Amino acid sequence: MKRILFSISLLWLTAGCGDTAKKEETATAEAKPASEAAHEEAPADVVELTDDQLRIGAVSTGKVEYRNLGQLLQVNGRLAVPAQSQVAITALQGGFVRSLPLLPGQPVRKGQVLARIENPDLVQFQQDYAENVSRLTYLDAEYARQKELSEQNVSALKVFQQTASERNQVRSRLGGLAQRLRLVGISPQAALDGKFSSLYVITAPVSGVVTDVLATVGQYVQPADVMARITSSQGLYAELTVFEKDLPQIREGQQVSIRLNNEGGRERGGRITYINRTIETDRSVRVVARLNQPDARLSPNTFLKASLDLGASRVAALPEGAIVSAEGKDYIFIVTEERAPEHHEHEEGEAEHSAKEEHDHKEGEKEQHGKAFKQIPVRRGVTEGGYSQVTLPGTLDLGKVQVVVKGAFAVLSQLQAASGEEEGHAH
Repeated sequence: MKRILFSISLLWLTAGCGDTAKKEETATAEAKPASEAAHEEAPADVVELTDDQLRIGAVSTGKVEYRNLGQLLQVNGRLAVPAQSQVAITALQGGFVRSLPLLPGQPVRKGQVLARIENPDLVQFQQDYAENVSRLTYLDAEYARQKELSEQNVSALKVFQQTASERNQVRSRLGGLAQRLRLVGISPQAALDGKFSSLYVITAPVSGVVTDVLATVGQYVQPADVMARITSSQGLYAELTVFEKDLPQIREGQQVSIRLNNEGGRERGGRITYINRTIETDRSVRVVARLNQPDARLSPNTFLKASLDLGASRVAALPEGAIVSAEGKDYIFIVTEERAPEHHEHEEGEAEHSAKEEHDHKEGEKEQHGKAFKQIPVRRGVTEGGYSQVTLPGTLDLGKVQVVVKGAFAVLSQLQAASGEEEGHAH
């Protein structure tokens, strides 16, 4: 009988222990997801620094200030040349190209020989000129004689008038032939001396660079045919692209800072001279800005970036040290009541502690919380005198919010370190 009672008691104790273990496992399973959920909901942009960390990082806070900072408008553009600096080289008289010593990119100076053209008709022009000079000499003498006879009523007035008319016709024809010869660079005096030539030269009207060579030696060219093109850097200007919404801020005489893409950040000064009022299909306007110091070495169609001075205005600003950059974005840190999550490391096989055991402290021990900071994205504007314009979220009360104005990089480092610990923490 005793043996039976002992067996029943043993079974009862075993069942009671099993129920207790199941209850503990259930409580642990329920508590673990709640803890993990709280960990996941903890803000990732909040970091807490102790008083020692604040002192070591020299972190100090202040308020957003309003300052008068110069406003700049950033635009794109290119270097361009006026129409008078883009020259098409053509033949004044049709003929065969006998010489064309030009290459694309070759610099030329004003008056330099660009091509030699042969036209047999030029010989006839020179011959006609020489003959008309002789004819005019005879008519001048005949005009004087007929005038004298007419005054003495010896000769009819009609003969004198015919001589005068013929004399005027020859003089007009002679002037046209002389001008035609001078246009192609042939001296009329050489024709009078019997030195006829079928060749004439084409010279550069401006100094510049050869951009195109379109003719070949031996080719017959007409006066309308373009043999080559020259672009001069004289009058080079910056053509800026300003969008319609920014047009009210642009005015003639405005200062411009220009940076060419191929000069490694060097700044050139300029001034707006003309504003085209025609709006293009992309809702932009072309604005002309003259360079303060022209440079013959500059090349047309070079892309550029320009900053237009819009004058000073009162804007929200923070010291440059208050703004930090991470992953291509700008941030500031503000004081917040939110708290960063506490991270606990548990070794494998370590026993679980109760809530009471986790928060017990030794007698006389004092816990330091320091301050908590929240990361806020901002948009940086113009920087002047150590202060940068900032565009802040509209939800912030600028009159009350406390911003880290010094030591922001130390706060960012702590936030990044905390994020790294959180990502590497295994539960």
